[in-house]
Amino acid sequence: MKRTNLACPAAVAGTADTALFLLRRPGLFRSAPGRAVGSVAFLGVWMALATRTAHEGDKPTSSTLALSGAAFAGNLATLAVHLRHGVAGPRVFLGTALSCVAFADCVRRVQHGGRRG
Repeated sequence: MKRTNLACPAAVAGTADTALFLLRRPGLFRSAPGRAVGSVAFLGVWMALATRTAHEGDKPTSSTLALSGAAFAGNLATLAVHLRHGVAGPRVFLGTALSCVAFADCVRRVQHGGRRG
């Protein structure tokens, strides 16, 4: 029996959420270019993670594990900044939760060595 790959759907959802955030705020590139660039970088991380987890076998590579860890760390940092400024909405919690699922799933699959069952 093949183990479920939870990292891929989490990464796809993270990609969609970040893309929608950028699409709904076209003025962000003028009003807050640093925030916009950060969001574009997050979009790239999510897209790379979604692609890698969709095409890898049962065991993720070390670079995929690192990528999922970077997504989790970045989302934790984003959540911390939003909480510090009192502007944390559902999106930042969602992004952190999705990145946690992706990272935890990659760690689980690495620890199990791609074993089935």
